[in-house]
Amino acid sequence: MKSIKLAFVALLLLSPLAQAQKIAVVDPLMAIQESDAAKKYAKEAEKLFAPKIKQLKTLQDEIKGLEQKLQKDGPTLTESQRESRQLEIKRKFEDLQLQDRQLRSEKARSDQAELGKMRPKLEKALDEVSKELNYDMVLERGAVPYLKPEFDITRKVIERMNKLK
Repeated sequence: MKSIKLAFVALLLLSPLAQAQKIAVVDPLMAIQESDAAKKYAKEAEKLFAPKIKQLKTLQDEIKGLEQKLQKDGPTLTESQRESRQLEIKRKFEDLQLQDRQLRSEKARSDQAELGKMRPKLEKALDEVSKELNYDMVLERGAVPYLKPEFDITRKVIERMNKLK
């Protein structure tokens, strides 16, 4: 698919018609990530997920302490005591993994929801900038292996996004 995009871009750039067209490139992911709204969301998400992250860190520290205690006390423990402690460590580690997966899943859902809210703003900003600067075509940055910096309008799109309500 990427090679088809590249071939299409090459065909456009080599055609006589492209000579008269004004073409720009935008990195939509960068535009969203560097917008004021995304930065605000990142701070809010950090606060929202901080208690769960702290809980995971505490559990990690607890597991590490149990492992160190087992290693230190190992020679003096009976086989059943050693197995009991190893089982406790294993259970806590499994709990840690489960909580970590849940947190990652919850964070991903939250990120996707926020991205969905920002997408229309990006599209509006891109449309406004393209019309204002009179571009005939705007390509995604990923479809263009090389371009001169003056053809990249990402910063202008970010500025426009930040101005939109």
